[in-house]
Amino acid sequence: MQTAKRLGRSTELQWLGPVEMKILVFGAGPLGSLKAARLHEAGHDVSLLARGQRLADLKEHGVVIQQEGADEEEVAHIDVVDSLEPDDDYDLVLVVMGEHQAVQILDTLAENESVPTFCFMGNNVNGSDEMVRALGKERVMLGFPYPGGKRDGHVMRVLPIDEDEQYTIPIGEVDGTIRPRTRAVAAVLSDMRGYDVEIRTDMDEWLKYHVALLMSGLVPALYAADTRMKRLGGTRDLLVLSIRATKEGLRGLRKAGYSPSPPVVRSFEYVPEPICVWAIGWLMRKEYAKVSVEGHARDGRDEMAYLFDELRSLIEEADGDTDVIDQLAPYYDPDTPSYPEGKREISMKWGGLVSPAIGIGVLTLALRHLRSKARADSAAERESGGVYYEVSGPEEATAVVFTHGFALDRETWQAQTATLSESYRVFSWDVPGCGDAAESSVPVRFDVSARKLLDVLDDEGIDQAVLIGQSMGSLLNQYVAYHYPDRVRALVHVGGFPLHDGFSERTIKLMGVHVRLLQLMPEKLTCDMFGRLVARTPQAQEYARQASARTGKANMVSLERVFLEDIEEGIPEQTELPQLIVAGEDEYFWLRKKAKEWNKKLRNSEYKTVPDAGHLANHDNPATFNEILSSFLETVD
Repeated sequence: MQTAKRLGRSTELQWLGPVEMKILVFGAGPLGSLKAARLHEAGHDVSLLARGQRLADLKEHGVVIQQEGADEEEVAHIDVVDSLEPDDDYDLVLVVMGEHQAVQILDTLAENESVPTFCFMGNNVNGSDEMVRALGKERVMLGFPYPGGKRDGHVMRVLPIDEDEQYTIPIGEVDGTIRPRTRAVAAVLSDMRGYDVEIRTDMDEWLKYHVALLMSGLVPALYAADTRMKRLGGTRDLLVLSIRATKEGLRGLRKAGYSPSPPVVRSFEYVPEPICVWAIGWLMRKEYAKVSVEGHARDGRDEMAYLFDELRSLIEEADGDTDVIDQLAPYYDPDTPSYPEGKREISMKWGGLVSPAIGIGVLTLALRHLRSKARADSAAERESGGVYYEVSGPEEATAVVFTHGFALDRETWQAQTATLSESYRVFSWDVPGCGDAAESSVPVRFDVSARKLLDVLDDEGIDQAVLIGQSMGSLLNQYVAYHYPDRVRALVHVGGFPLHDGFSERTIKLMGVHVRLLQLMPEKLTCDMFGRLVARTPQAQEYARQASARTGKANMVSLERVFLEDIEEGIPEQTELPQLIVAGEDEYFWLRKKAKEWNKKLRNSEYKTVPDAGHLANHDNPATFNEILSSFLETVD
């Protein structure tokens, strides 16, 4: 192990050989938590600063890291603090957060005059001027943490990082010099397993170009695609706009006087659009892209919007072009309607390098921050007998089958399938008449849907599974469990109610009136109202709106008719299988009441609520829901 220590209160870090260092990591998100765990593992005295729920989670669980594709979690028990006091004594403070958050804590950092070095590790477009004014140039360094990650409850999920998949962390002084302190910090960070360190003399430019590569085109295009990599990868026109906006961002920085860093990013401007579209579209459809970009974009929208606005201002001040950037700008606002899925009307340009091999090579280097290995068991999209579905995860693992709710599709479960596919055989499908099956099939009764589902499970070699259903999906699963009990291990209900006693005859008649009203409503109004009724968060509402529009009003009417017939018929008795009943805290009162009564009647069940969530609880608050679901599945195993 190579480390460094501080000599005296006012001196900088000096290179003195192997020494344990006292380090504070300020920022307990996925990347800060990972750095703290790896530095602690290397033998340093590490503290991690956290507040609120994250502080409580760390005290209860420790630092829990789950690498993409790994079977086991890493757990590190590290000293946790909730503040940096003026008299606290650390050799090094790593500020692992974006610029918009880092500038807000500068006064707190400045009150401490003991710490010799604050290394700011995060996205930054405005440089180090504010940090230097608050702390002094001799106390400030810049860096970038790598790799991408996302928060899933108390678990921090990150891309693979170990001796075989090392990431190179760039660090540097604000004035571009290389000092003994620079080498000392580099040595400390190199102690982390899975990391190498590169000392750069152009960290300001490196950080600006990193922001331009992501925020000018890719991230707003992702928001335009409802923050779904798969949807972005399948919408060619959105990829074209993303590429053009990124090139505008790169040219704008050059016009503002900043040299490309690393120099290879300059080559991205000359890669033909068809090659970019193919390569980025392929990347977006990969499961690991959800961890590297999608999760962070979903959780850090404020940070992304801040960086985008600052980058655009910088380019505009230099009279750079922002025509395409401006087209994508509105999508940082979550209230902006999503871009039409699958649109292919923009003509692509072949100008630039003429060799596809060279173009792809350049693109790979330019997008090195997204590097990772593709998982062999990533989700495979399939169709069998008119049933559209996805299956992923180890074939020998416990199978879990996800069934969506009324007028939705399998994308409802995206946040769950991405997480569970590491440990379970995960299957999600579109009920006949919905999603990919909307055009090729019509809604059918539960008996037909159940048989279609079981036929496909037979094809996939799934003999028995845990059935997880949302609303209507819960009812269909209850039907399957009653008529085919040997195929079911357990049941999970989200926003569901018991099929065995359903609703009163009067309620069924009232719902029949609703079917007739639905026929009279304009289709757009129907979908808009549906989104607002079933979900609580703007993102989940927009998803529900788009999914129902894809199903179409005609299918929605037919689906509700056969749905009411199945509710009225019901099943003679409820199953005694293990069951989990989940309801959002903002679920409709009568559904919450019915779910609680249902739980009391069952012999082998538990009832859980999800905060900040409505009827579509798994989509409104996926992190909390995933934690509840994972705990239940562990008991089933």
